[in-house]
Amino acid sequence: EAECCSGVCGCESEYGADYCYNYCCSCYFAAADVANTSYSDKSQSKEVITIKEEEEMEIVEIKEEDPTEALDTEQLEEYSAMLNDLGNFADKVQINTLSMVAEDYKSSTSSSFKIYKVVRTHLLKKNSSPARKLPLVYVVDSILKNAKGRFVTLMEADAKNWLPVVYGMLSSDGRAKLKRVWNTWREFGIFGLESWEEMGLCFRREEEQKAEELQSKSADGAGSVGGFRKRPDGSLDLPIQLRKEMQTLLDDMHSGVDE
Repeated sequence: EAECCSGVCGCESEYGADYCYNYCCSCYFAAADVANTSYSDKSQSKEVITIKEEEEMEIVEIKEEDPTEALDTEQLEEYSAMLNDLGNFADKVQINTLSMVAEDYKSSTSSSFKIYKVVRTHLLKKNSSPARKLPLVYVVDSILKNAKGRFVTLMEADAKNWLPVVYGMLSSDGRAKLKRVWNTWREFGIFGLESWEEMGLCFRREEEQKAEELQSKSADGAGSVGGFRKRPDGSLDLPIQLRKEMQTLLDDMHSGVDE
């Protein structure tokens, strides 16, 4: 019986059913059967790759020769079609299959770059439904935690560019799920702290904005009573018509007492 990748497969209760797809080795081996491949070494490469921060990505520097057979155009098209088939649903078997395919090329600089670029392209498609973005984020997450290799270096250099864009496409619920995925990257020690914080600046800005709104509401509440602002002398700034109506009521009350 395989041990769980994280030591305990308890992520479902914390992150939700649609997120629990890559923590259990049984799911990972099941995906291997679908992909007709084998579970291989998950050691992480130390190669340094530089990426230009442009819409069209390209490898600027390669430190080592590719030790594996390159991914051809037909295989890349099939991988793109598998990403497209995900749709709005985060199917764990499909996600793990995509991760297993990526793992076969984790030691190849050119092939890992091509796979990552295809995933990135699908993520940033402006004419696709926002509901399709989270399943693709889960593919990225599965590759980071299972395939590793050169994918970690590529994503560490580039996630700061696409993550805030995807964040802007999602609903508030989708943003919360994206943030949970981002938090696990720190928990798993996938990226350095500085890189991790930089790619998550959109979440920090959101927290700062919420704090400012809360502070503003508190300040407004302190200077008002029943929704009416206070004047410098402490009296309420009431509309003229309301003041007249209140005065009429007071006069009627006094008239009744006098009688």
